[in-house]
Amino acid sequence: MIKCVEFLRTLFYPRTIAVIGAHIDPTRLGFTIVDTVIKFGYDGRIYLINPKYVGKNLFGHKFYASISDVPDEVDAAIILIGAKKVLEALDECVKKNVKSAIIFTSGFSEVSEEYGRAVEEEIKRISDKSGMVIVGPNCLGIFSAPARICTFPEAELKYEKAGKISAIFQSGSLLASFQILSSFRGFYLNKGVSTGNEAATTLTDFLEYFIEDPETHVIAMYIEQVREGRRFIDLCKSTKKPLVALKVGRSEAGKLAAKSHTAALAGSIEVWNSVCKQVGIIQAKTFFQLYDYAMALASPKRPRGNRVGIITSPGGPSVIAADICGELGLSIPRLSRESVENLSKVLPPFASLANPVDMTASALEDLDVYRSVIDIVASDSNVDMILVIAPLTRQLKIAEIIAELSEEISKPIVVSWTSVAYSEELRKAIKVLGEKMVPNYFMPERAVEALSVMLSQSLIEQKKSLR
Repeated sequence: MIKCVEFLRTLFYPRTIAVIGAHIDPTRLGFTIVDTVIKFGYDGRIYLINPKYVGKNLFGHKFYASISDVPDEVDAAIILIGAKKVLEALDECVKKNVKSAIIFTSGFSEVSEEYGRAVEEEIKRISDKSGMVIVGPNCLGIFSAPARICTFPEAELKYEKAGKISAIFQSGSLLASFQILSSFRGFYLNKGVSTGNEAATTLTDFLEYFIEDPETHVIAMYIEQVREGRRFIDLCKSTKKPLVALKVGRSEAGKLAAKSHTAALAGSIEVWNSVCKQVGIIQAKTFFQLYDYAMALASPKRPRGNRVGIITSPGGPSVIAADICGELGLSIPRLSRESVENLSKVLPPFASLANPVDMTASALEDLDVYRSVIDIVASDSNVDMILVIAPLTRQLKIAEIIAELSEEISKPIVVSWTSVAYSEELRKAIKVLGEKMVPNYFMPERAVEALSVMLSQSLIEQKKSLR
């Protein structure tokens, strides 16, 4: 690894933080970041750096004129001052033996190529010489649920637990949205980093760290540019951890937008597609797909084949599911004679015992029937994975049944919600499934795509095992 593993660890598990450019004005970023770090629950020591406010404090934390005045070792520095003062601040961090620094400041190569490149080269030189991990510039920093630290100004601060997904984004705002979405859906982030312009520490450095990190089980990436192509490819080949990526800059307009955002030079999409196929990256085309796929792969279960058992009570959505299965190469097999006989014992005569199994709305009158049908279909030797299309009512009770059964069934179970209204009951149902690592989605097409991704990852893991 190019960066010291232990120094990268201090970035995600800092015992002490210095905020250079902290501010007492609530409208300033220097106030917002301190407020965010505290509200997220960070319990390490915080030192505020701003010579204007020496002798004052913010939220009980003292201001110092310089980081050199801090009476303690500093693991991580958050730099929020103007671009022209950044190099001076980094030099002071080096003298203080700071292990990592996050440069929020923009105004570098993304806006002024000649000046910005020169400053970023100096940032890299400082990092290389000192060993200090430097994130950015032009970024929103890091997220670490295990260490209860978050520097995203727009983050979800009532975060409940550490999940299995870690994220590397070349966009801070999208990473903040990804973190908020993960809190809502119950498949939580473990760690995340907004890499910005990557003057010193790159997406590939963080990829290697997350591959080695025992708390990371899935790696999600938003990519505008890969700066170290060969190393990136070798790392992706080396791991069986699921890799999901949204690569932007696929069009000429997208390439120009990426360059103005983080000074990225987006390469050929044909080359990227070839690399993904070669190294086993699951590709997403939209932001929601990126999260959907990461959530599916955070589930520990993998299908052994492409056969889907569909269980529904509303009939229409199952037709959509069947069509999408066909388009994605998933089959909907006949159920075994034994399964059909067992279904006939618990379902009314007007229910459909074929696959998809349409229980009709009568199943909602006795949820033990729901439980029995899922158990029967999941036990069928002709079925590799299960899609449950939930009705519009009794969503929480059904989620609780599925969550309980998911611990007993070895095959993957994915749930599709058909409601388009976010009721409080549905919010709770989503969380119940998320807590038990049961992927769940709005509308069957997204759920079927998730099943397809699970199967693709199974094939990727098998292929890598043979190498």
